[in-house]
Amino acid sequence: MLLARYREVLSGRVLELGCGAGRLLGYFLTLGAQAHGVDLAPAMVEYCRRVYPTADVRVGDLRSVGGWDGGGLDSVFASYNVLDVLDDAERRRVLAAIRELIAPGGILIFSSHNLEAVDGAAEAGARPVLARARALGHKLLDRPPAAVLRALRRTPRRLRNRRRLVKLERRTDNYAILNDIAQDYGLLHYYIGRDEQERQLEQLGYELLECLDLEGFPVPHGAGSRSTELHYVARPRI
Repeated sequence: MLLARYREVLSGRVLELGCGAGRLLGYFLTLGAQAHGVDLAPAMVEYCRRVYPTADVRVGDLRSVGGWDGGGLDSVFASYNVLDVLDDAERRRVLAAIRELIAPGGILIFSSHNLEAVDGAAEAGARPVLARARALGHKLLDRPPAAVLRALRRTPRRLRNRRRLVKLERRTDNYAILNDIAQDYGLLHYYIGRDEQERQLEQLGYELLECLDLEGFPVPHGAGSRSTELHYVARPRI
């Protein structure tokens, strides 16, 4: 819905952070965009350069986006919770740096893990880890037997990762750093609620234009959401 709604601005000068193999870069190019991409993985960048030769794709770290030499962007796109690999201080610094790259009238579109979904599961009587385990169980039931077997074989690795990283989880009044199922529980991710994310954006010089859940429904201020991820559209304040 956001790709369609903001089609016009996404057809300008767009930078995708964490572009991977170019799933969205290819779409931006069909819009006639001057597409740029940054990814940490050299193999991904090389693939994008082969498949999308008209795009400018570079190897780069999110934390260095402030050094991007192509300011005046119409839009910056950071999907699939890519900003959530950063801690709070890094996240704020990167969001501030992105703001400086966006031209007047431009926008930032990004997604983030929703802390309210985790807390909502706990309030419903299920521990967050148990709730995530139940969700995983339902997914496994919908998969072919071979896929289920592969998932079960990964269980020991998941347990080891969980034991190693759960001790590093932490919560504050504004956000949480949690170990989730991504990469077999091998990562820590940033989680934040909808209204707290709006406050964070305001503190960093943005205006929140809208927030959508994973089904594409709007999540207004104060409403809260149980969607596991939320998508935000913001623009720098003039």
